[in-house]
Amino acid sequence: MALTRKLLVITAAAKHDLADAARRLEAFTADLDEGRIPEGDR
Repeated sequence: MALTRKLLVITAAAKHDLADAARRLEAFTADLDEGRIPEGDR
C-alpha cells in the first residue's frame, strides 16, 4: 500500500511540477535499489 501511495504522490507532482516529480522519482528508485522498501509493503 505504501509503495502505491508513493507512486501516486509522484504522479500527482508530475501534473504540477515536473522537476519535483523527477527528483521524487530518483529518490524513490534509489531507495528501491538500496533495498529500502516503503513501510507497509514488506
